[in-house]
Amino acid sequence: MRERDTMPEPLRRAVRHLIMEALHSLQEVMAHTQPDSRDWRRMPLYRVTDAIDTLSLLAAAQAACVAESGTPEREVEGFLQLEQQIPRAVHTQEGQEYLDALLGRPAKDPATATLTTLINNRNDPTAPDEYGDTEAVLYALQYARSEEPAAFDRLPPAIADRARRIAAILAEEPALAAVPA
Repeated sequence: MRERDTMPEPLRRAVRHLIMEALHSLQEVMAHTQPDSRDWRRMPLYRVTDAIDTLSLLAAAQAACVAESGTPEREVEGFLQLEQQIPRAVHTQEGQEYLDALLGRPAKDPATATLTTLINNRNDPTAPDEYGDTEAVLYALQYARSEEPAAFDRLPPAIADRARRIAAILAEEPALAAVPA
């Protein structure tokens, strides 16, 4: 089959839809990790795996399209980075090592000391200047048309303030707040 020059329009629409669906799941993860969340044990895991499944479907559909366009199978597999894929597991050593490093615990294995050093030397990923703008935009998009005035109350104050300002702008421009479903 001849290679396509552009992505087919139905796949382009599906990409947008699936990415927005994954972002919604990930935004729910953030919501359930707020200090007052009672569902921090189960809901983040549900929503993270929902996002993984959604993104896996997206990758599979795009790979099928690329393969149909005449790209050799080994090249498609290379694009998918199959040799790097790690199957989902309930509790992995890597996950435990990452948690230990995040919590400042010493590495149990000298081979994982590098991970601990990397985590301890990087910027705080929860600092508002690092990810706060992204989080504020996600919440603003979700609540721009909300009738619930307390929608932002569960957020850290700096992020809540930004999200309220962004939501107010989105509310003034209905086309900006309309995210295709």
